[in-house]
Amino acid sequence: MPPDRRLLRDIQSAYYGMLQAQLDQGEWVHWFRYNQAASTSHPVYDTGPLRAWYPPITVPVWLGEYSRAGKNFDDDGLYLVDRVHVILSYDAFFHSTMPDPDPYGNDHLRDRVAYDGHIFKVDTFLPRGRVASYFLTISCDLTELAQSEMAEDGTIAQFTPYLNVADISGGVI
Repeated sequence: MPPDRRLLRDIQSAYYGMLQAQLDQGEWVHWFRYNQAASTSHPVYDTGPLRAWYPPITVPVWLGEYSRAGKNFDDDGLYLVDRVHVILSYDAFFHSTMPDPDPYGNDHLRDRVAYDGHIFKVDTFLPRGRVASYFLTISCDLTELAQSEMAEDGTIAQFTPYLNVADISGGVI
């Protein structure tokens, strides 16, 4: 049975409220969708030699939480990894020409996201806030990619316009 008009009106009001809040904040991410057809990768390790992403789509962020990394010393030396948690409006995300995800969010786990001069990989992509058969938000956890991780794929040139100059030259921010 289709939802009644009041329910649809309430859902549209929620989407409109998120849109207004996003316009006030002005936060955006550049979303690179993984291109399965144009990619060749190792069958087990999911790395190069040539992985490809579609050109970026600008997606409004409703809420973003940026976590700077603490100093991490491992076998390779000092390695800093920032994390970002973003909440997106479901309506805005899929009106930006993205295909609908499966209910578990596995369709976007190979995507890349540019935010605040860094490139991030998608760790979790979870549609949230279900009302009737409609989702209201998408919750995403992102982890920063190191230059070496992008170099393995041979696609660093595609992401270069979205990186800070200090990151490209190897400097510390």
